[in-house]
Amino acid sequence: MPSAQRIFINGKFLSQKATGVQKFAVGISLALQKEHPNMVVLVPHGKFSFQGLQVRQSKWGSGFIWEQIGLPLFLLFNKKALLINLCNSAPLLYRNQVVTIHDLAFLKNKQWFSTSFRLWYQFLIPRLCNKSMAILTVSDFIKKEIINRFSILSDKITVVHNGIPLMEYDAQKPYSFKYLLLTGIYNPRKNAALVLSLMPQIKKMGYHIVGVGADSGIFKDAFLKEENHLHLLAYVDDKAYYTLMKHASALVFPSEYEGFGIPVLEALTLETPVIVPDLPVYRESFGELPIYYTAMDADSFLKQLPKIGNEQYQKKDALHLKNKFNFDVSAKMISEILILHKK
Repeated sequence: MPSAQRIFINGKFLSQKATGVQKFAVGISLALQKEHPNMVVLVPHGKFSFQGLQVRQSKWGSGFIWEQIGLPLFLLFNKKALLINLCNSAPLLYRNQVVTIHDLAFLKNKQWFSTSFRLWYQFLIPRLCNKSMAILTVSDFIKKEIINRFSILSDKITVVHNGIPLMEYDAQKPYSFKYLLLTGIYNPRKNAALVLSLMPQIKKMGYHIVGVGADSGIFKDAFLKEENHLHLLAYVDDKAYYTLMKHASALVFPSEYEGFGIPVLEALTLETPVIVPDLPVYRESFGELPIYYTAMDADSFLKQLPKIGNEQYQKKDALHLKNKFNFDVSAKMISEILILHKK
């Protein structure tokens, strides 16, 4: 990569909770800095972990204000600087940048986001797609959506796969009973309601449900508050999360719209069975490894539960996933894009 051009990474993701998008950004950034030690992550003001990354922190500004004003102002003083954005948003007033679009969820359902967030993204994303020099995304499924929705040329968009993060877990099981792990329990986009509505049948099959998430409180007062087979957890740290995932009878991931589905990748890598709706985005990345049910069909979901334990995920399957989804490989792809678009 040419030394004449300074390259920075938009590090706003470090100030946010580590959901799938933020895990992607951390993994890609670590891999890029391993390959290019002089590449710096620019981060807003505040106290948070830098995740082992080489950073340059702003003395003022955070969140939206920093990204849309402070960050581009800094870049103006580094006129040849190129900015890599890994988490959907990016400074609107800066052109010499690469943006990553993980999905177009903000266009799918008004109930998933606040009105202000949805309207801002409806304004921001098409303009970023048109103004930025290159676009990254995480699946062919989302690439096609971007092309069709915003009339972007295919050559401008590159599919860069997610990678597998370091997943440390305890060997001791967190519970003595069999349980299904349900992530994003409070996030309406993740469609946990479908599974929670089937609690009586799931209980009869001998399973508990352990729900993890901290996105909103929409289910706290409505769904099975006193059900002793439903265990609701708030946000947990990575080790506790992967311990729950490793020892679950299965990960249930009923989301009807995803750009990729990082929890599915994580669970399959840990050799934990996964149950998902039969959608193209999951087929594209995971083939026949998950247990599929007909989307939005509760009866179909219940019919698939007995398959848990009958299909054994072998170490060769986990190895295949680790080779296919690798942050180092993805970082090399991004480096090639940067070289191609150098000024």
